[in-house]
Amino acid sequence: MKNKKIKVGGVALFNGIMFSSEYRQAVVQKNGDKIKCRTSEYRKDKNLLSKIPILRGILGLSSQVGNATPEFVSSSGEKPDSKINTILTYLLVIIVVIGLPMFCSLIVPQAYRSLVQAIIVILEFTLYLLAAKYTKELEKVFMYHGAEHKAVNAYENLDEEDITIENIRKQKRFHKRCGGNFVVYLVLLTIIAIFVLPIENLLLKAVVLMLVSVLNIGIAYEIVNILSLLPKCLDFINYPATLIQYFTTKEPTDDMIKLAMYGVLAAAREKKEIEIYKYINRYVKHNLKEQEYDVQDIYSILEFVTKVDRNRIYLQKDTMLLNINQEIQADTLLDKYYNEKYPLQYITHKQYFFKEQYYVDENVLIPRQDSEILVEKALEYIQAEQITKIIDLCTGSGALGISIAKNAVTDATVELIDISQGALGVANRNIHSNGVFGKVITLHSNLLEEKIKQINNVVNTENTEDLIENAKYEMIVSNPPYIRTEVIASLQEEVQKEPHLALDGGKTGMDFYIRIFKEAKQVLRNNGLLILEIGYDQLEEIKELVKENNEFKILEAVKDYGGNDRVVICRFQDK
Repeated sequence: MKNKKIKVGGVALFNGIMFSSEYRQAVVQKNGDKIKCRTSEYRKDKNLLSKIPILRGILGLSSQVGNATPEFVSSSGEKPDSKINTILTYLLVIIVVIGLPMFCSLIVPQAYRSLVQAIIVILEFTLYLLAAKYTKELEKVFMYHGAEHKAVNAYENLDEEDITIENIRKQKRFHKRCGGNFVVYLVLLTIIAIFVLPIENLLLKAVVLMLVSVLNIGIAYEIVNILSLLPKCLDFINYPATLIQYFTTKEPTDDMIKLAMYGVLAAAREKKEIEIYKYINRYVKHNLKEQEYDVQDIYSILEFVTKVDRNRIYLQKDTMLLNINQEIQADTLLDKYYNEKYPLQYITHKQYFFKEQYYVDENVLIPRQDSEILVEKALEYIQAEQITKIIDLCTGSGALGISIAKNAVTDATVELIDISQGALGVANRNIHSNGVFGKVITLHSNLLEEKIKQINNVVNTENTEDLIENAKYEMIVSNPPYIRTEVIASLQEEVQKEPHLALDGGKTGMDFYIRIFKEAKQVLRNNGLLILEIGYDQLEEIKELVKENNEFKILEAVKDYGGNDRVVICRFQDK
């Protein structure tokens, strides 16, 4: 059922729109890439004066000027003072519309003064329209004005669930209750009053005209409201007044329409929140009707937005509510996921790996289930050989090393190494969230370069075999970049959003393995272990590398859950 019970109006700002209804005021603005909406509820007890014809228009304009002026001023970058700005607005209108015409009419005989006053009011109005058309700074305001009209038209013509960017775009940018129409009728009433008032004393006439203008505000308001109720066949009556909107509105961008959509919904809904199930149904209907989707992904994003467990959201979806800013955030993230093919883990900053939860973002590769095989094999060897000193090379999120440290039966310490400072920031965050601070540390290094320098310092200063051996490590685990450069462009869109630094293994995909085998010789203790994750088709190339680096021998190659070669365990024996 279309909601036509309440009226919604708006005021365009420099960076957004202010909408008002009998329920609340909603100011929706764009700051950078983010849309924010502020709402303030109106008092439920209605003032009887606000229901009296003519008087309600006077009170309504006073309220709107008081609310809109500081918002308009602040949106331009100035610091508003609502009382001062409201007073200044009224004084400016009085001086321009009444004072200036009276003053200018002093230069002509008494018989022509009313005519001159009316002509000057018309000229002022014409100059206002020309200024509106050619003032570049106001162009954005007029585009927001057009978006506001389109959104209000959509609200009045459509069911709430059909108020979408696409449907708002189809609406007209003109509206019968536009404030511009009100200004046209107010100017006409002012001109009529100038001719009708039989007062020769200009000062007295100015005072009386001010009082009459207050009455004219109420009359103009009622004219606009009455004409807005006319059927479409009588729309032509409104055309002369509506012409002003050709100057004061412009076609908006889709971003402005999106802003207006949220603003009109925030102001017009009887409840300012929306039930979760209604939100999901609406999003699916208008965004996912032609593609497959898993509702659990939607719940995951809503969990991130609301900070409420998704199982609880599912159980309480009929009663749990989203406020307008949560709705805006959910829309933005769901659009990012479904339209931009952005990985869900980067949106929710959450990935489960080997019984633990890890924070992930665009700085790191998303840990995969297949990599758990590497952790399992590492833990087996740690237990069997009582290993305590380990390196996780090319660590990324730190998932491999942290999972090993948390689950090792020995008192193992793990050093997480990566060339990316952003990745190490993520790894440090995961160290703290997983409670392994002290057992796991990070090191910024281009593969093992820094570690080799540290060991060489020991060699140069402590020339004893035991100390040198103690400076080295018993195990190195690594999931390095191993995808061939030419293949990256053909990967799934979601994978291509991951850091290429963590994917690109060079022309053959073997660049990092070549360096790791060479550098690991200087870091591993005798009989130390090198455990590598590899590409599904790289086992034979790894075997060739082992032949070239004959200090290593392959102990075993392990397949993943899909039956592909995935992990290789090598023993280092110094000859």
